[in-house]
Amino acid sequence: MTNYKWARNDMTTILRLKKPQQDDRVHEDLEHLELVGGLQFVAQCTRPDISHAVSIVSSFCSNPGFAHWTAAKRILRYLKGTKHEKLTYRRNEDTDFYGYSDADWGNDPDTRRSVSGYVFLQNGGAVSWNSKRQSTVALSTTEAEYMALSTATQEAMWWKGFLFELHGTNQALMLKCDNKSAINLAEREVGYSARSKHIDIRHHYIREQVEQKLIKLEHVPSDLQAADILTKSIPGPKQNKDRKKLGIL
Repeated sequence: MTNYKWARNDMTTILRLKKPQQDDRVHEDLEHLELVGGLQFVAQCTRPDISHAVSIVSSFCSNPGFAHWTAAKRILRYLKGTKHEKLTYRRNEDTDFYGYSDADWGNDPDTRRSVSGYVFLQNGGAVSWNSKRQSTVALSTTEAEYMALSTATQEAMWWKGFLFELHGTNQALMLKCDNKSAINLAEREVGYSARSKHIDIRHHYIREQVEQKLIKLEHVPSDLQAADILTKSIPGPKQNKDRKKLGIL
């Protein structure tokens, strides 16, 4: 890949990876697995901006096609163009610990499951992040966002305990979301209805934490949503902007 041209984003916005046909199978399985394994290490340790793309190519490791092989190499090309950028934490930046939660409804073309993404920041940089396909199909954008909020809340509660051990503070953690309907559902501002009563009980975990004032939800405009890059493929200029929101400079 030394002489390859670098890419502006980690995955083209028009690409929707699907299960390969029998004649589209990659024969270099070992090489593909080694590449994806290396990308997973980078995504989990230092580069949250590639988490979504790596999550997608990882889901096809047992049955990769040439499109998946090309997508994995594109991530390398993107890293080549941004290899001098890194997670940066600044002493004078906001020292509050807070998070963003987002979801992309029906993202997966094979299963129509949505993708959840969250990121927690402190001192101008990301300290915890995740991009993962949801375990069940969401019937609406509100449900997908609500399920993503539940996942982010579980992570937030772990960090709340950790921060209490470090500093002895027990303030409610701020969790920001760009979907008002999901926030209203979590805060019980809207009651159960035919559209929400089917949601799995475990996702209502967030309601309990909000009622106990351990988590505080806040609506944020979509253009300020830092977790957007963790849920979908976005154009190069926007990816550059969203990468900086994560503290990658």
